Amino acid sequence: MITATHSEKRERTTAELFIVAVLLGCFMTLFIGYYFNQQTKVLTAGFQTLAQHFKNTTVIVHAQWLMDKQPPVVKLLSLNSTAKVNITVNTKGWLDIGKTTALDYGNSACESIWKLAMNIPMSLMKNSIEAIEIHDERWPEYHKCRYLLSTGEYFEYTSVTGEVTQVQVKNG
Repeated sequence: MITATHSEKRERTTAELFIVAVLLGCFMTLFIGYYFNQQTKVLTAGFQTLAQHFKNTTVIVHAQWLMDKQPPVVKLLSLNSTAKVNITVNTKGWLDIGKTTALDYGNSACESIWKLAMNIPMSLMKNSIEAIEIHDERWPEYHKCRYLLSTGEYFEYTSVTGEVTQVQVKNG
């Protein structure tokens, strides 16, 4: 009699442990899915904030260029110190860099433009931001840059007009 009761308890305990393990597995799957979903949303929101900051900087540089009577270099106060930062602009007053200047430092023109505008590394939450220069034969002396994440989000900057696009998702 004792062995039958003991055997039933052992079977019930094994079944209970199995059910608990299955439930724990389900909850972990839900939590991991939720975590990765939120991580993607946070990355997208952060990239949109960077794009807005880039746009604000280009507008500020252009406004300063107009107030300073259109010099080739605009001087702005750095956010991190009281020192003034020299920012090169093109003939239309938009943030830009000369063709040879970028190559002198081993950067593409778009990487150099990013460094002037943002003053931060080209990364976001351990994700690298890539800079691609798009050549437009109508404006060979100006730059069109696409800044993109590996997830497909990107925004573009056109130095001939100063336009910074909204963050978009690359199709296919």
